[in-house]
Amino acid sequence: MALWLLWLLAVTGTGGSGEVPPVPRAVPEPPRAVPEPRAVPEPPRAVPEPPRPVPGSPQVVPEPPQEVPEPRAVSDAELRELSEQLLAADSNRAGPGQLELNLQGSGSDSAASRLFSYVSPALLARPTFSRLLALLDNYEPLTGQDEVETVEEQREQREFLDAALGTPVLQLLESFVLSKGLYPSSEAFRADLHSMWFGLYSRSSGKALDSSGFEHVFHGEVKKGSVSGCHNWVQLQALERAGRLEYLGYTWDGPWTGFPDVLSLRFRWDGHSKPRGSLLVGSSPEFDLALFTLCFLARPDRQCQVSLGGEAATIQTYTWDKQRLVASAYPLTP
Repeated sequence: MALWLLWLLAVTGTGGSGEVPPVPRAVPEPPRAVPEPRAVPEPPRAVPEPPRPVPGSPQVVPEPPQEVPEPRAVSDAELRELSEQLLAADSNRAGPGQLELNLQGSGSDSAASRLFSYVSPALLARPTFSRLLALLDNYEPLTGQDEVETVEEQREQREFLDAALGTPVLQLLESFVLSKGLYPSSEAFRADLHSMWFGLYSRSSGKALDSSGFEHVFHGEVKKGSVSGCHNWVQLQALERAGRLEYLGYTWDGPWTGFPDVLSLRFRWDGHSKPRGSLLVGSSPEFDLALFTLCFLARPDRQCQVSLGGEAATIQTYTWDKQRLVASAYPLTP
């Protein structure tokens, strides 16, 4: 073999086997670090739309909240106007020849003649008068002793209020307080009327439930030896007829020539003195109740300016312990 051929075989590494030497494997490069993907904030979730109503199915529509009207203030002009309307509607007040007074002298300490010369029995037989008289024997006048209300007495309270509420006078008042938003309904007004006048409280420092607005104003009480309240002429004439009232003269008589009149007087009841007390004379029980209630609602614990037959008058009311209970109500006099 020629020398150059042997040299070629040595250089290429081929031998007589005829195998081709393996091609060396490429060493793979180490993997490059792949950067972590940045966190992509999730898009806000869509608020699902309310399901669309199925055609033909009833839809529930929420009712709007009912607004309770704010009570509106009562002006002095409205008080004067309504008091005149109440007076005009008071067909049960004493008419000509139904009530005669004997005022006599002024401010005397000696017993004068009877104050009521004549009171028509037909007047006292009218429903509100007769039901008021039925109530007047239910009370213990001395404070410090519990007022025990029997079932019959509670019935008499309701009958008196029902009779009064059936008159044009109380119907006018009811319509007015409802129109001013003072009550949401007739039922609410009537329930409060009973509560403010017949709700019991204590005039003896909590020792007894011995008083109410009705007892104090329409019946009267005796506290520490003196008469307290007693601002109703029907009660005075009943006490005088029973021989329990000594009329001691008047201190002021209003300008009215008919009824109702406003009178300030002095008297003794079962020996207990009332140095000075004022009241409406000749009015019906429903008129007193309506006028005092109006002023109690519109001007509690203040003077209430009203008008009676074109003449100015002032009603003073008081609440009991700042509660919605009548403590007193009466016309102011000079």
